[in-house]
Amino acid sequence: MEDARRFKRKEVSFSVLYEVNSPVTVRMYIGKREFDAVASDLSEGGIAILTKYTNYAIPAFTIVNLKFTLLNNAAIIAEDRQRSMEIKGEVRSSLFMKEKAAYRLGISFIDMSDNERNFIANFVKMSSFKTI
Repeated sequence: MEDARRFKRKEVSFSVLYEVNSPVTVRMYIGKREFDAVASDLSEGGIAILTKYTNYAIPAFTIVNLKFTLLNNAAIIAEDRQRSMEIKGEVRSSLFMKEKAAYRLGISFIDMSDNERNFIANFVKMSSFKTI
């Protein structure tokens, strides 16, 4: 089966903070409170995270703000080894993972800079190289 994604993905595991920015159909008050999540994969087009913050799914098209730091030890230039990012995203899927007792949110990045997109693309590309 061919992968229909536009961008190459890299399996990852790092902490992500997010806040629900403008829920489309959610009828709950969330405000500016941040919730912890763990990233499970990353591409220059989006991220998948696992979260246990609620008993209800966050619906598709909900806008979220994401905060995370990427460490790229494969980068040659020291300034390119770490980048903290705050990126807005749109929830594209929300699935309850029974075995993890958490929701997996598939989030598409929106309003991101070319600099952020390039850093993530390089992170995924460099992380894909196998070391001997």
